[in-house]
Amino acid sequence: MIGPEKIAVPMRDGVTLPTEIWKPGEGRFPVILTRAYRPGFARDHERFTAAGYIYVGQQTRNDGGSDGSRFLHDAQDGYDALTWTSTQPWCDGDIAMYGKSYWAATQWLVAPEQHPHLKAIIPQNMNPDIWDCGYWRSGALNLAMTATGRAYDEATKDKVMEYGWENFYRHLPLIDLDETVAGRPNRLWKDYITHSSYDEYWQSFSIRDRYQHIRIPTYLMCGWYDYYTGATFRYFNRLKKLGATSEIRVIVNPGDHLNRIPGDRDFGPDAAKDEVGLAVDWLDYLFRGTNAGIGAEAPVHIFVMGANQWRGEWEWPLARTEFTPYYFHSHGRLDPLPPSDESPTTYTYDPNDPVPALGGNHSCLETESGLVRAGPVDQRPNETRKDILIFSSEPMEVDTEVTGPIVVKLHAATDCLDTDFVAKLIDVCPDGTAFNLTEGIIRARFRKSVWEPPELLEPGEIYEYIIELLPTSNLFLQDHRIRVHITSSNFPLWDRNPNTGHPQGMDAEVRIAHQTIFHDRLRPSHILLPIIPKSA
Repeated sequence: MIGPEKIAVPMRDGVTLPTEIWKPGEGRFPVILTRAYRPGFARDHERFTAAGYIYVGQQTRNDGGSDGSRFLHDAQDGYDALTWTSTQPWCDGDIAMYGKSYWAATQWLVAPEQHPHLKAIIPQNMNPDIWDCGYWRSGALNLAMTATGRAYDEATKDKVMEYGWENFYRHLPLIDLDETVAGRPNRLWKDYITHSSYDEYWQSFSIRDRYQHIRIPTYLMCGWYDYYTGATFRYFNRLKKLGATSEIRVIVNPGDHLNRIPGDRDFGPDAAKDEVGLAVDWLDYLFRGTNAGIGAEAPVHIFVMGANQWRGEWEWPLARTEFTPYYFHSHGRLDPLPPSDESPTTYTYDPNDPVPALGGNHSCLETESGLVRAGPVDQRPNETRKDILIFSSEPMEVDTEVTGPIVVKLHAATDCLDTDFVAKLIDVCPDGTAFNLTEGIIRARFRKSVWEPPELLEPGEIYEYIIELLPTSNLFLQDHRIRVHITSSNFPLWDRNPNTGHPQGMDAEVRIAHQTIFHDRLRPSHILLPIIPKSA
């Protein structure tokens, strides 16, 4: 391996970006380009160069920055980086982009620009539509992730620790969290809080209306316990439907945002995925014509939890899916039988006493507080709370697979102008251990659409809420139970809705909400499960 060669690459406006280059040797080779906070990773460049690829790592302007510039220049800068790379004597003309999180966002932003030398992208763990599930999710702030590194940085972390993590996440109003705790304003934090709907800010770097210009092979990677599985499959389907290339693939395992296997559930010895190895094999197939068998493989590769097995599929959702409603009943019953005339269930949501997040599907990397953790975690510590409604099935008579997209249709009323509803799907073992599989939230003011201006509620009026949980794949083994939690907070994963109806992020005070969940013949609240029948 030769390198790194460290240079400053000029962009069209005169800004130069730190760039490092590692080569497998002398000559011309295909290139792996990465762009984000830092110029590359040793764990990646060593393996790519060993496989005969040049690895180019570029640091985005202002480190992707707290000055508010993150994402805004990445389409233009990415195009300039591709042009510069393609003109170097060591580049053979084929460039692929690779990486996760912000490293994936820089791929999504530049891909619609159709640079002639960008031949493939391998984005992992990122939503191309950053608004609908990113710093905000269904109208609720992704508090733990957004505050980490946005409301403070490494230079001011000591002040956060002095303030106390619990106090940090509970601080109101959110808009001045950066100045109050870290002692100085952070432009990025201010932008994310003040732009609390799909406005011109988020539109300026969304590819929601530009994805159709992506015409190159794409290999999407994600994990069931990351935040972006829904977006991963949504864009897999959109790109497949375009038909611009036959090479659209997706792989999902029970990983978190960093491709670790998180939580307390045993998924066996084969749950990991070798992201670089998979990328190299696929790129060898594309660029070098080797690994011919890849072309015949199913494009969807998923790990089925519970069964703890990998499986190839040809579409998403699976064609054989039987979408089955499991209805909520009085006294906490959950089953496929529609409810009769049953009395509603009520609970009180107090923002000053939010439901603690136990594990989950998210992209927060902060672990020092002990308040945020990804993956499957026993939910029983929360089940004594009076602000969580628990609906449980009878023990499964046979193994039952749930694989696909999941929604909860909830008929509910509140006495406030705005509030939240949270749903969580859980696999309950015979010994009572209750492992979370997936979760979702809806901020009531966005009940009609997260893409349209919000509308406040009429207190006391009954609305139907569609709560989109992240997709999953799990085999509920015989004697296990299917369980659903319904509540109004999951803290500090999402910010607490103060229930006031005021502009988001500006409240210093909160009010208590009284929630009513209906599950009767006319208002049959339920979870819609993608049941996969056993093969013949």
